[in-house]
Amino acid sequence: MRKVVVDTDTGVDDALALMLLAADPEVEILAVISVFGNCTGERAADNARYVLDTCGRTDVPVYRGSDVPVKQELRLNPGIHGEDGFGNTGLRPAVSVATEPNGVDVLLELVAQHKGEIDYLAIGPQTNLARALEVEPKLLEKLRSTTIVGTLGPALYRDTEPWADRRFRVSRDPNVTFDIDAAEAVAGAVGDVTWCGPYVTRQALVPEDFFLEIASSTGYAPAELITKISADYAGFYSRSYPQPGDERVMGINDSMAVAALLRPDLVTASVMRPLQTFADPQTGDRYLAGVHPARDETRPLHRVVVDMDFDGVLDMIGETLRRPLPWR
Repeated sequence: MRKVVVDTDTGVDDALALMLLAADPEVEILAVISVFGNCTGERAADNARYVLDTCGRTDVPVYRGSDVPVKQELRLNPGIHGEDGFGNTGLRPAVSVATEPNGVDVLLELVAQHKGEIDYLAIGPQTNLARALEVEPKLLEKLRSTTIVGTLGPALYRDTEPWADRRFRVSRDPNVTFDIDAAEAVAGAVGDVTWCGPYVTRQALVPEDFFLEIASSTGYAPAELITKISADYAGFYSRSYPQPGDERVMGINDSMAVAALLRPDLVTASVMRPLQTFADPQTGDRYLAGVHPARDETRPLHRVVVDMDFDGVLDMIGETLRRPLPWR
């Protein structure tokens, strides 16, 4: 049984990622910890609770994590996921997630109990990880693995503007830019770390009809929830990345990281790189990208995913959403 802790700013693609984990019989979700990003930290916790309850996974505990970045001002993503992270549907769990115990404290306790056994999945800003690293600098070495949705991917040799790739012309890399100080702390830590950012996730824009067909043909609650909260989300992606015939599409960013964790055979290419910070002089935003190691490199080398079997990921998603409840 794989032990997983999920760190999420629960928006639309996060909800789908949670479903993939909740449905896997070989995954034990020890905890879900919220973070700001797609919506407020408070709402992210409640959204995670709502998703898990919809999937019949009331057994999985959800905790409130970081509501603000380590240093910089708070930024959120309402234009993509809606003010509530759920496409402005207003969906809430019957009981909101309590403010205590704090998710960072829970993480540290779990790592102490299960040293070397926990796979950590961070699908929002890396603030909770950074705060935990302040207490336990060897945290990532005590985790079995850490998989993160973030970074601009591998920079070209001597590249000074990795954000200029056309994949990043819209939202670039908010999980990193929303708390660059936290991201830098994680990037500088030693451990088995995999970054699965927009360089690879933006290669897979899925037709909205893929989800609509599953929901209409099965009537299952998880699939219906995804279609309900993704209408505005698909609108954003369809406007930002116009398709032939005006086909409506949507991103499945966080599901890519789940696939990389649970199905490493679906990762078709990755590189080991140190991560470096780059600053856009026009916006002031700072980003991380994997750079070529120097000859006397001392920075930790992390894995950067650059390509995946996207059809395999879609098969994984489709099989999950077509599976009737209960999942446990």
